Amino acid sequence: MARGSTRLLLTASALSGGAVMSMELSAVRLLAPWFGTSQAVWSNVIGVVLLGLSIGYLIGARISRGDRPQVGLLMILGLGAMFTAWLPFLAGPVANQFLPSDLRLDSAAEVFRWGSLAASACLFLPAAIILGGGGPLVVELVSRNGELGAGDAGGRMLFASTLGSLVGVFATSHYAIPVLGLRATLFLA
Repeated sequence: MARGSTRLLLTASALSGGAVMSMELSAVRLLAPWFGTSQAVWSNVIGVVLLGLSIGYLIGARISRGDRPQVGLLMILGLGAMFTAWLPFLAGPVANQFLPSDLRLDSAAEVFRWGSLAASACLFLPAAIILGGGGPLVVELVSRNGELGAGDAGGRMLFASTLGSLVGVFATSHYAIPVLGLRATLFLA
């Protein structure tokens, strides 16, 4: 691989980081009609995404040991895009499974707390796992390039991913959701 491919891989890492944050910020808006936007709902979404990313890192590390990690990275990016794009269409049917139609007011808080956790896990865990797998693959590919050592490759990947996440936070909150709406935001992510 050449220097240009290292830039391309780091760009993919930045875009993936932005997509994760876009999905995470959109997630609470997706769940709001069923579970509200309380701190418990936010905590559930953030916790599920963090769990998914951590599992994805392990899976990506395992895939990176193979002969063709670039194929794994392409599959992860494609699957991550598909899972993220489908979220607006799946949110209603999934959330309805965890919100009883005969819900009484005295039990609503508990149902919102645990129902939003279950819905978050069903909806956002798969995409977070998949997108989390990309980081180790980028590090492996950049390192195999021979231009950078593992530590340098890892540091640059984390820089690119975190910078992409930062851009994703502000672009999603200040532009994408208010201007494009949830469906288009998640499709773009």
